[in-house]
Amino acid sequence: MTDSPVPVSSEAPTGTMTDAVDRPQTVAAASKIILVRHGLPGGPAGPDPGLGPDGIAQARQLGDWLSGLPVMQVISSSYTRALETARYAAQPLGLDVGVDHRLREWDSDRKVYATPEEIAATAQGRAFAEGRYGDFIPDYDRREAAERMRCAVMDAAVAASGGLSVLVSHGGVINTLLADILAAPSPFFFNPAYTSVSRLAVMESGRMIVQSVNETAHLG
Repeated sequence: MTDSPVPVSSEAPTGTMTDAVDRPQTVAAASKIILVRHGLPGGPAGPDPGLGPDGIAQARQLGDWLSGLPVMQVISSSYTRALETARYAAQPLGLDVGVDHRLREWDSDRKVYATPEEIAATAQGRAFAEGRYGDFIPDYDRREAAERMRCAVMDAAVAASGGLSVLVSHGGVINTLLADILAAPSPFFFNPAYTSVSRLAVMESGRMIVQSVNETAHLG
């Protein structure tokens, strides 16, 4: 587990996939991205909590599963719950964890982070439980969130061209990115489990293909 995260990028995209974007490429040869939601946060309460015991266990299960895959790099949001998830998951791989601030959750001025389970009795919590995500999510710049996530994914794909990258992020922006790729009307269309994985293939042209959403078999 690395003690010093390795910065990997800034707010702007830094690379292109190839100089020959017209060359045909199969999905099998594309760069692969595994998007991971962080593990279950614990205390102390605050705007940026770390993992609780259950979250640590989830992250370790994720690491055990990833150890059987040809992962080339692990990159995390700078938020503590994501970074700790990435560090536990990367430990069996013998990889350092890079940090990309673009993988952060939507910007918020909240003073205390609360899970949907913790706010279940509130109007916002009931909206989440009933799948009325439009009433659950805060006002935020959907276009900005989707674009910075796209740029982070593309830079990771460039850095490990043709290989597999693991990006640890947050439920809201993972939803926003996948909805943007799928041209879905809602920016929040599923409830991602803690340390669930969603898979993307990134073609040399920059096209992104959603291959799976919200996998949890590694937690079984």
